[in-house]
Amino acid sequence: MSARANGSAAVAVRAAAAGACILAAAGCAPDGGPSAPAEPARPAPTAPAAPEAPVLQPVELPELDATGGPETVGARLRQRHAALAQALDDPDAGPLERGRAYGELGMLLMAADHLGEAEACFRNAQALLPRDRRWPYYLGHVHRMRGAPEQSAAAFEQARALRPDDVPTLVWLAEMQMAAGDPGAARPLLEYALARRPDSLAVTFGLGRAALAREDYFRAVQYLEEALALNPAAPPVLAALADAYRSLGELEQAEASVQRRRLAERSLANVDAEVVIRPDDPLLEDVEGLLRTAAAYERRGARAVGRGDYSRAVSHFRAGLELRPDSPSLRHKLGSALALMGNRQAGREQLEEVVRRSPEYARAHYGLGILLQESGEHARALARYTSAVRHAPDYVEARLQLAGLLRRAGRPADALTQYERIVQLDPALFEAPFGYAMVLVTEGRWAAARDRLAAAMEQFPGTPAFPLALARVLAAAPERRVRDGRRALDVMRNLSEEQQRIDLGETLAMALAEVGRYEEAAALQREAIAAAPAELQERMAANLRSYEAGQPCRTPWREGEVP
Repeated sequence: MSARANGSAAVAVRAAAAGACILAAAGCAPDGGPSAPAEPARPAPTAPAAPEAPVLQPVELPELDATGGPETVGARLRQRHAALAQALDDPDAGPLERGRAYGELGMLLMAADHLGEAEACFRNAQALLPRDRRWPYYLGHVHRMRGAPEQSAAAFEQARALRPDDVPTLVWLAEMQMAAGDPGAARPLLEYALARRPDSLAVTFGLGRAALAREDYFRAVQYLEEALALNPAAPPVLAALADAYRSLGELEQAEASVQRRRLAERSLANVDAEVVIRPDDPLLEDVEGLLRTAAAYERRGARAVGRGDYSRAVSHFRAGLELRPDSPSLRHKLGSALALMGNRQAGREQLEEVVRRSPEYARAHYGLGILLQESGEHARALARYTSAVRHAPDYVEARLQLAGLLRRAGRPADALTQYERIVQLDPALFEAPFGYAMVLVTEGRWAAARDRLAAAMEQFPGTPAFPLALARVLAAAPERRVRDGRRALDVMRNLSEEQQRIDLGETLAMALAEVGRYEEAAALQREAIAAAPAELQERMAANLRSYEAGQPCRTPWREGEVP
């Protein structure tokens, strides 16, 4: 038998013996010795039944790496296991010491993803310390992580009985009830939690999801919009909101939420951020903080980015780099988090260091391209996007940025090639077909642009960019065979007032002028000019003068204003 097996077997034997010790400590009389004389004048009271000793499960350590120093996960697990054995051997140790020893070993096992062994530890700790809510609470998370929502809900219910107003327990219990198919049971729990934490994104989002699962779509929209106000760039909230709007038949609102979600995901993708909406959870953070490994710090940093806590993310990434300074992933995430926090120069320096050490790391090239483009260094940004695509051909975000720069750099053929490849990689992205159509516009290929925009409008019915651009082409294209003012008006009528205001009403004015309604076009153009930024007003006045003179517009977009 191995030393590890010997140690684990010894702990199992001690666990059985510990149950007997607990029984003795509970008040069982020792065997032997003189007995007290009976009192015949009154009957002896019935002796109370001795409490049953808790049944403790054997705890064995998993196979552990024997290499490394005293701070490795394996070394720390062996130390905690030895502390448990010592507590079980100590005749003076009571339920408190032994329960804590089991619980602390279980926490470290849980942090290291050894969930089966952690479960045994937490069950023993709960048996020894039934009033300590930590152990059923951690059991709930163990079952959650193992994909057993019913068992998880039962454990969280036990933790809630010990502290009924604990918000994290309420949220996780509701989450597991929804996962088990009972959103109705989740609702009162979350409403109770909301009364205590009205500013909690996790609670508000949970109420929205519960309403969505109950097919109460109006209430779902209400809660999800409130959650979005707490975090406007949370992809899970935007995804659920799109489902709610779609179920109400509000397809334009649904598509807008879908596009906002994609933009949010794209901004977080460069950090591989894990966006998990969960409550502020001190007990769970205690477990997550136990491991001091580079991988653990990287995961915690990515989660911090996902919830918008960039300062904490930077701290986690720096701590991980101290343990693994050659990790391109950690350094890339640190640079991206610094940039997201507003420290662009420091972020750029970290990303440049990644490229120097690991030139094949495509995400660092992409991140540098974003920062260079923001600072107006377009030629250098173009080179970085090109490198990112060369090292990662399926990197859609990098191709999209590359295509846009190629279009603006006067390289239409290269831009069209990139847009075509993006459509193949992700047909759901509206930016690629829109960019393709705008290349055709800049090339003066008006009929082809019209047809592309019309087809895309059918494919993306809730995206106003396509009908607005199509209406401009139909109303003001220089080619007579392409123009169709009445069709342009029909396209505009199908847009909501909010969507028509996106481009300040200029497109509708163009369509009105094309069908000879110059006074209405001039009035609308005046309103658009009044609402426009000062730097655009003079340029927009040229169209107004045309309408006042009874002439239509023949320039769908002014120079430099093609989207």
